[in-house]
Amino acid sequence: MSPPPAIYLDHGATAFPKAPGVAEAMVGFLEQEAGNPGRGGHRLTVAASRAIEAAREAAAALLGGDPERCLLGPGATFWLNTVLASRLRAGSRVVTSALEHNAVMRPLRRLEAERGVEVAVVEAADPCGVPAPDEMAARVAESPTALVVLTHASNVSGEVLPAAAIAAAVAPVPVLVDAAQSAGALPIDFSTLGAAALACSGHKGLLGPPGIGLLLLARGFEVEPLLSGGTGSRSESEEMPEQLPDRLEAGTPNGVGAAGLGAACRWLSGHGVEAVRERQQRLVRRLADALREIPGVRLHGWRDGAPHTGILSFTVAGLDGGELAARLDRAHGICVRAGLHCAPAAHRRLGTFPDGSVRVGIGPFNSDHDVDALLKAVADLNAAGGR
Repeated sequence: MSPPPAIYLDHGATAFPKAPGVAEAMVGFLEQEAGNPGRGGHRLTVAASRAIEAAREAAAALLGGDPERCLLGPGATFWLNTVLASRLRAGSRVVTSALEHNAVMRPLRRLEAERGVEVAVVEAADPCGVPAPDEMAARVAESPTALVVLTHASNVSGEVLPAAAIAAAVAPVPVLVDAAQSAGALPIDFSTLGAAALACSGHKGLLGPPGIGLLLLARGFEVEPLLSGGTGSRSESEEMPEQLPDRLEAGTPNGVGAAGLGAACRWLSGHGVEAVRERQQRLVRRLADALREIPGVRLHGWRDGAPHTGILSFTVAGLDGGELAARLDRAHGICVRAGLHCAPAAHRRLGTFPDGSVRVGIGPFNSDHDVDALLKAVADLNAAGGR
C-alpha cells in the first residue's frame, strides 16, 4: 500500500515547497551562470557575480537592510557564530533570553568554556519565557555587557519577542537578533529595528534553498571574519580585505543557493510578507482554537492575542510525542516534528523538558484542508490512545 500524500506542516524546520521560481533560478544558474564570481573577467564569472549581487539586493530590500552590509553565507548558524566569536572576547559578558535555539546557546557555552565569557540568561517573569524590555535592561545594567543576543521568535512556541523595544531599552549595548524563525514570516525593517546585527536562514520563512543564509550589519558595527581565504579581491595581499562583503565572505560563494534565495525574496516582496502572514495567522489561530477542544491536548507557549509566527506546539496527555508524530506521518501523511527542536532551554522554560512537544509549522501554501486533516488525525489518535 502506498503512503498517503504528504501534508507538510513542518515549516519551523524548513519551508516546503519553496517559493515559485526558486528551482528554476537555481537550474538556470547551473546551466547558464555557474562561473566563479570575482575570480576572473569572462562572461560566466560576470554572470555569476551579477546573480549573487541580485540576491544580495533582493534580500536587503525585503528585510530593510543595506545591500553593502548584507552578507551571504552558509546559514544563520554560521553568521551567529561569526558575530559571537568576533564580539565576545576573553572575559566579555553577554545577555540572552531563556528561549534561545542551540545555534545561539552552543556557541555561547563554548565561548564560556574557552574564553571565560559570562553568559547571563534572563529568566523572565512571563510564564512563556518572553522577556520584557525592562527585564533585559536590568540584567544588562548589572555589569558591563558586550552584547545582547536574542531570538526574534521562538522556534518552539512561535511567540514573537519584542526585539525593537528590547534594543531600545538596552542601548547603547549592541543587539544581535536571531531571525531564523521570523525572516519572511514577519515584516522586518532592519533599518528601524535598532539591532546591530541580524542573522537568518534562507530556507525557512524566506522560502529559499538550504545551505545559504544572511547577515545584516548596522553601520558602525564591525565584525571580524570567522574564516579567512580567497575572495577574488586584493589577491596581492595575504591579509583579508577590509571592505565588505569580501572581508566576511571567504571562499567560493554558493552561487546556486544565492540564485534561489534571490528568487524567493523577490517572490515574497511581490506578494507581501504581511499578506502571507495574515493567511498563516488565520490558519494557526484556527488550529489553536480547535486543538484546545480535543480532550487531553495542551498548547505550550500559545496565548490568544499575543504575536506569533505560524508555529504552534502541543502535547497530548498519555501519548508519546514521537510516536504521535510518527503515526501522523505513517497513517495520515502529515509531517510534523516532535522532540526538543534543538532548543532545550526553551523547553525547560515552557515545562516540556525532557520529553519535548509536537510542533506544527504552518507555511504560506498550507490550507484549511491541511488544518482539518491534522485536527481529525489528532482527535482519532487521541481517542484510540495512539494505536
